[in-house]
Amino acid sequence: MNKFKLMSVRPEDCFLVEGKERILESYEPYLSDESKMDYKPVSAIFFPENTAQVVDAVKRTTGQGKGIVVSASRTGVTGGAIGVDNASIISLEKMTARLGEWHFQAGVKIEDIPVTDKDYYPVDPTEATASLGGTIATNASGPRTFHYGATRNHIKALTIVLADGSVLDIHRGEVVCENSKFVLQHRDGEIVIPIVGISMPPVKNTAGLFLKEDMDLVDLFIGSEGTLGIVTEAIVETAPLPVNRLFLVIYSDTESKALRLVEAIKSKPRFTCLAIEYFDHNAIALIRESDALLNIPGDVVCAVYLEILNGDEDIQEKIDETLASCGLDPEWTWAGFAEGDMLEMKRFRHDVPERVNAIIGARKVDIPGLHKIGTDTAVPEGQLRRILSFARSEVEKEGLQYIVFGHIGDNHLHVNMLPRSMEELKKAEKLHIAIAEESVRLGGTVSAEHGIGRLKKDLLKIQFTEGELAAMKSVKDALDPQGVLNPGVML
Repeated sequence: MNKFKLMSVRPEDCFLVEGKERILESYEPYLSDESKMDYKPVSAIFFPENTAQVVDAVKRTTGQGKGIVVSASRTGVTGGAIGVDNASIISLEKMTARLGEWHFQAGVKIEDIPVTDKDYYPVDPTEATASLGGTIATNASGPRTFHYGATRNHIKALTIVLADGSVLDIHRGEVVCENSKFVLQHRDGEIVIPIVGISMPPVKNTAGLFLKEDMDLVDLFIGSEGTLGIVTEAIVETAPLPVNRLFLVIYSDTESKALRLVEAIKSKPRFTCLAIEYFDHNAIALIRESDALLNIPGDVVCAVYLEILNGDEDIQEKIDETLASCGLDPEWTWAGFAEGDMLEMKRFRHDVPERVNAIIGARKVDIPGLHKIGTDTAVPEGQLRRILSFARSEVEKEGLQYIVFGHIGDNHLHVNMLPRSMEELKKAEKLHIAIAEESVRLGGTVSAEHGIGRLKKDLLKIQFTEGELAAMKSVKDALDPQGVLNPGVML
């Protein structure tokens, strides 16, 4: 039985800022996100503090025939939270309450979710200031996805406000797809949501809606980028707090040795890794320029970061043997055991994209239309060397500056292209498409963690057939027939 009754919630007045001039003068940051896409002014921004106030904001906005842009921390890089024409913004940033032991409002930041002496919420997006609701909307992942999986694996229940202001309160296992549909009992009748299973790549993936014949209703909203409903509350699944962790940055004088290390760790695991990250020769060069304190050895051309569960007495011996089997010198490692060591290594990790953004920012002063082009593809096991070789060859052929780094444990590397002119920008855009196409040809995805948003909608045509895209549109039409939720996002 998959029928589920929608709740009617009495709206509560929601704090509202009105007037385009006032918003541009005092609230302009709420019109943009980290995509740096051009935005349009809006005439209203709502700041609800609970689900009932979100209902009020939805009803007042749709009653005026406007669309709704949902935002919170605005850390997304695909333009999902920017201001658009004929829309109001509903910002969930004030919804930060803890409602139960692991029950939170959607605006709480990931870094503010508490850690106990036994449990923690293991989802670790690169940007810790991201909101819980935003990470659910994008099925966010990060370094520890290699061990724990993406956000989808850690959500037990959701409260969602739909486009008509009705509220859906669902727990995992409560409503499962039957006969290729979900049926929601509504005050005006039934909402029938058709579910046609689509081909999902065997990699971590945030491209398009998640559709499977036997899926749970909770999973329909995870990764839907706010196009089907507004997540206002969530109950999260925790994991045992890891203790005795070992953090390692392993330097290598060749990329081949570094890749051999990653392959060895994954094919014959002798120790448990929570995360495996990679920095290529161009990333190392950037770090050398910006932080002399790290004192990277002169012959180093790339690095691998490992976060290891240090449970065995002979863990150091296992690590040394693995490094030696790959031709790597155990002396060329930066090791740490404390949280402070991990934070220092995270600074190493964060320094690369920050430096990339600084380079592009400086170039934008003279060429305002310039921006970086970064891939977000992932490929199945056994295909990493192919996609890396293809991307590197194509980018170098065009003479573009580029940096490769990312979640190599998941075969998910970001190729960041840094154009120096509008001509190079056009070349980078074409290469972005070519790398996405090659990733899909190898069985992978066009978007592994950042989603589609408004910026990358064209990539969906690479990933899915017209029939699969039509199946996604049918779900959107069933839940949001007027297209008011996040107009222009994904579909």
